[in-house]
This record gives sequence, structure tokens and C-alpha cells, in this order.
Amino acid sequence: MPHIKKLVMHGFKSFANRTEIEFANDMNIIVGPNGSGKSNITDALCFALGRRSIKSIRAAKAANLLFSGTKTKKPAQEAIVEMIFDNKDQGFTTESKEVIIKR
Repeated sequence: MPHIKKLVMHGFKSFANRTEIEFANDMNIIVGPNGSGKSNITDALCFALGRRSIKSIRAAKAANLLFSGTKTKKPAQEAIVEMIFDNKDQGFTTESKEVIIKR
């Protein structure tokens, strides 16, 4: 069965820099202090899978999905989220060992 191998975010919400999160084939747990971006990771997963309602991704408008900038970093001009699936068992109907969804 295919599983998420990696999540890549750049300019999405609190992730200004390219951030890669690797997932194990079994259970994965995301922990951290308040305000560290845990919910933004789940929002990125929903965004990449094509959720259409911006409000369901905890944003009042689409512009709120972009990194808004800090005193030292400029705001992002675009947000990119990629989900890379492991497809070694060919659960997706393609011979490729990985399937990438990018939005």
C-alpha cells in the first residue's frame, strides 16, 4: 500500500525556507511547543491533496497560506507543497517507485 514518504514545503504558512519532513512506513507523531508549526504541517497535507476550502486549512483567504514575512525575512511570493508517496508495491497504477503530488 502506498504511503507518504516525504512532505516538502516552501513559503507555506510558517515554513519560509524549504522544509522536508520524512515519514516512516508505520506510525508518525508530530510533537513540539505551541506555535512551532505542527498544525501547519497537517494544513500542508490537506492543501497538497486538493482541499478547496481555504477556511478548512485555517486561513481566512488564500494569501494567508503564504509565509507573511518577519523583520529579517521577506514575505513569500508563492507557496509550494509536495507530497512524495512510496509506490514500491505499485498501489498507484504506475510503474514509478514514487508518486509526487505538488501544489
